Amino acid sequence: MMQKKLADSLNWALLHVLIIIYEEGSISAAADRLNITQSAVSQNLKKLEEQLESQLVIRNTKPLELTPIGRYCLQVAQMMFTEITSIEAMRGSNSHLLEGVVKLLVVSRIHNPKYNQFLVYFKKKYPNITLDLTVKSSMDILNNLNQKTPAIGICLARRIPENLNKELLFNQRYYLYCGYHHPLFLEKELSFDSLLKEDFIAFNSEDIGDVLSPITVFKESHDLTGRVSAYTNNLDEAVRLIYTGYGIGALPDQFIAATHLESKLRRLPPKKGIADVPVYIFWHEHRPLSLLEAKFIEEIVAFDISL
Repeated sequence: MMQKKLADSLNWALLHVLIIIYEEGSISAAADRLNITQSAVSQNLKKLEEQLESQLVIRNTKPLELTPIGRYCLQVAQMMFTEITSIEAMRGSNSHLLEGVVKLLVVSRIHNPKYNQFLVYFKKKYPNITLDLTVKSSMDILNNLNQKTPAIGICLARRIPENLNKELLFNQRYYLYCGYHHPLFLEKELSFDSLLKEDFIAFNSEDIGDVLSPITVFKESHDLTGRVSAYTNNLDEAVRLIYTGYGIGALPDQFIAATHLESKLRRLPPKKGIADVPVYIFWHEHRPLSLLEAKFIEEIVAFDISL
């Protein structure tokens, strides 16, 4: 009965406000996006917390952090959003008639809730379109597309071939982390200065001009002079090396939130992170697109995952 009472009385619009606060990282940014006052956003958040009788957001953190119950409510709200977008998808009168295969070349370990929501939306709107996904490195994807391979690519990029079209999908925000077996993991007070001499785990693609070079630019401009104790081209191995204490390293925040090791990794200063690395969708400008490829590109760009 208590569960039914909450379902009947809960203002579902307030859950949408929670999503925007999380995605924007602050009350003020959420207010700008919703085109309402900061006071209105704060009041909506307060109303939601009162209805749920729980604190959802940890105040005075930048970006704002969610409590455990706040994270659970966010997941519920995101699932609701996905179902609502699927209703929109089903309104397309002829979408079910499109049938065939769309070949995608995708870089590994893309973690973005709205990207997942788009895939749900696309499947429900175009149930007879088959996605053929192959995971490759960003460099291999760009090379394949540059040779007019009949495929669409989703990957990172710094140097983009001139004959490839691109649209930004979203940015992956990278933060510094240490692992459970690192001496800094249990330190009560951590300042950025305490990181200056620490050993690093580095990706092979952190070289200047490569896809993760913003990480190197940050380290060099902020005097992070510790030696590189291990290199890898694999995100899972980077997490393993950081967890086992080989050094600190930069990892995409949304990926960490999706791993079983989240509680065994500690985010380090600076709180705002160190770099945004863009993820694009690519296709060759001189290779004619099939109707299905054109529809996939049109839909994912219109879905606006970057928000």
